[in-house]
Amino acid sequence: MRGVADLAVIPHKFARKERFVTDVQISHGWMHAGYPVMAHRSTAGELVSIKHAKTEGHWGIIHELGHNQQRACWEFPSHTTECTCNLWSVYVHEEVLGITEQRWTKRNSRAEQYAKGGRNLSKWSMWVALETYMQVRDKFGWDAFKRVFAAYHEMSNFPKDNKGKMNLYAVTFSQAVEMNLSGFFKSWGWPIERDTEDKLSKLPPWTDHPMVQYD
Repeated sequence: MRGVADLAVIPHKFARKERFVTDVQISHGWMHAGYPVMAHRSTAGELVSIKHAKTEGHWGIIHELGHNQQRACWEFPSHTTECTCNLWSVYVHEEVLGITEQRWTKRNSRAEQYAKGGRNLSKWSMWVALETYMQVRDKFGWDAFKRVFAAYHEMSNFPKDNKGKMNLYAVTFSQAVEMNLSGFFKSWGWPIERDTEDKLSKLPPWTDHPMVQYD
């Protein structure tokens, strides 16, 4: 839970407790987020097993905890609804549990297939979208995400539409890493506006990003 809080840049002591309830029948899905997080009863043994956590991981449970940290201001539904929560799964597995390869073994093929398929934003979701964030993580590290989330804590009056929010995210992340990422996000099919490019024009561009190979 401290790892969850660290990535979200919030105090370790939560405003309300994160609880887990496993039951024989839940309202929907195999697990779902909320207060409490719900899961089917067969997962109970794994949930409290330290051995399982350190060997197999707890992807699903942390995925649901990630849902509880998502914020509308940097979410782009429905593209990222089942994506950005996985940032917490990846982070906790790597930084807390020491599991560095978990559920994204097809990373390169996802990016390549998306690019060769025309970079259609309608197909940018879940695992494909996660690759966008992982490419940024590979380059700038987790601290960059923490700076971005911290910056959002200080903002208000957010755009309501995906296009506006995606442009704000591109600006915020670029400023956090002091590099112009507009070209990178455009390479993923994001609707980056000219105004955004102008705002970031004084920053050095990220010209050797991973999607260049598919241009």
